[in-house]
Amino acid sequence: MIEQPGKLFIQEIRKAVNALLPCVTPLFHVTENGEPELLGSSVLVNISGNVLLCTAKHVLETATSSLYINGPSKLEVLTGNFHRSKQHDIAVLKLTPEQVVTFRNYTPLSEDHIANKTQTMACHYVKFIGYPETRNRLNRIRRKFPNRIYAFGCTRLRITPEEVRFKFDKHNMDATSHLRVRSPNPHGVSGGPIMGVSISSESTIKGTPYPRLIGIATDYPDKSNEVFGPTCALLLATIKEGWPLPISSRLDR
Repeated sequence: MIEQPGKLFIQEIRKAVNALLPCVTPLFHVTENGEPELLGSSVLVNISGNVLLCTAKHVLETATSSLYINGPSKLEVLTGNFHRSKQHDIAVLKLTPEQVVTFRNYTPLSEDHIANKTQTMACHYVKFIGYPETRNRLNRIRRKFPNRIYAFGCTRLRITPEEVRFKFDKHNMDATSHLRVRSPNPHGVSGGPIMGVSISSESTIKGTPYPRLIGIATDYPDKSNEVFGPTCALLLATIKEGWPLPISSRLDR
């Protein structure tokens, strides 16, 4: 049976995005009842050999305790001072060498997988990634979290220099199987990465889709099927505000 070209391309996008899932990590806090709970998601990036944890500022503001991360064998406290954008829903923490070791089960995105302004605006396919709260509740018997990560395929609505906006429908059709599927509520995905793929010679390598980080997912209004968040240009600007790191000239284009 010969697969349709469009279906094959969607399958290739899914495979390429799945290969980058280890850059996404959950964030936890402890509730007033003393129970650990998923708070949001974040993405690890590597800028000039420095590993930074990037998330949504409002995720930090809703924490009722110290932040916790998924360490190699248990939840561990995440210490440090986040640099928070004054204007945008972005917060970034530059990890210490010791913290990088704690994240050894994850793989930060390389600079080559971060989109510049031109590459962001050119994206046709969008996926946002993270840990839905309804799929990651504490198993009180085992005292563990399931760590179920999801990559949600979406329809691009609008991309501006400051915002990525796309349509998310819980009830949609799987692009490869053509079966009706129901996606989990994306609450908990806030702070996770928005990955984009464009169809051009620059955005593909040897015919394979090449996804890049184009933004941070921050908002999912309850009465809307639109998800949006700040672009990578704003994320990089926030990083520059916090630390004088050398950033590739490609990312300024």
